[in-house]
Amino acid sequence: MYEKKISGLHSEPEAYGNGYRVTYLSGIEKLIEQRKDECAKKRKNFTAQITKNTEEYRKKYIDMLGWPLNEEKKPILSVTENKIFENEECVFYRMQFELFADYKFYGILLKHKTEKALPLVISQHGGQGTPEVCSSFFDSENYNDMSMRIFSRGVNVFAPQMLLWNKERFGPDNKRTDIDNILKQLGGSIAALEIYSISRCLDYFEQQSYCNGSFGMAGLSYGGFYTLYTTAADTRIKAALASSHFNDRTVYNWYDKVWKGAALNFLDPQVALLVSPRFLRIEVGDNDELFDAELAQKEFKTVKEYYLPEENIKFNVFKGVHEFCPEDEGIDEMIAKLDF
Repeated sequence: MYEKKISGLHSEPEAYGNGYRVTYLSGIEKLIEQRKDECAKKRKNFTAQITKNTEEYRKKYIDMLGWPLNEEKKPILSVTENKIFENEECVFYRMQFELFADYKFYGILLKHKTEKALPLVISQHGGQGTPEVCSSFFDSENYNDMSMRIFSRGVNVFAPQMLLWNKERFGPDNKRTDIDNILKQLGGSIAALEIYSISRCLDYFEQQSYCNGSFGMAGLSYGGFYTLYTTAADTRIKAALASSHFNDRTVYNWYDKVWKGAALNFLDPQVALLVSPRFLRIEVGDNDELFDAELAQKEFKTVKEYYLPEENIKFNVFKGVHEFCPEDEGIDEMIAKLDF
């Protein structure tokens, strides 16, 4: 315990210096606004080049997300299947993909019983969710039966688990914030790891007799984030439907959706341009309580300006809240772009 050995030379009420702290904070905020303007100008020039040399810019994007997405793939160590349901028409499996030693990526496969090889669509849950929720194993909540509606179109469906589940309902604290911070210290990010994991699952599925190698992806909220960002990284995904996510990342700059220098190059519109020339449909609810639909529309203008071909980019504001669009047009458009 420290024992006071010397007295201060000056004494004053503790609030006297607060005005200087207010000025300091205000200065930082003004500096940030100035820097935002500078970044926006540089990002505009950057954006104009993306579709002219997509593969070069895809590499820059992957490098931004980091490890392990930006390193050479390693062999899949093991894949396990546990049957959980079967009838005369389909069979469901819980699957684990051991992608690194002791790292097993989990998801649910919904598979049709047919001799024909079919397309496969990734159905991605969002925040607080699980593959079971979005696949209607119980109340599908704001997913509006997303996986089963896609499955009913005659494609196989894989619903992966992201590090996003509600700890009160579905298991231990997922520690997403801490893990993302640690991975960023290590040169990666949770997004890079989970996008890498989805991509490795596609490596596996394209070798299976029930899959014809034609892939789509759809998701709600965080699932819309993963749909957009995974499709930008992996060109095997031919069509994507991103629901209730796309927006202005300088406003919704959540910790796990930002990377160093992202405002100079890759915010949501720029990531969307990496999907070109493949099919991309972006949907937002007009009464979404989490994300401002008007901001999404404003950001989409940049995508619309540069996306090629024009017929492969769609934007839909539906009547609804933070949910997967209840109407089927988006699903049908995505499915129509796959090979049967």
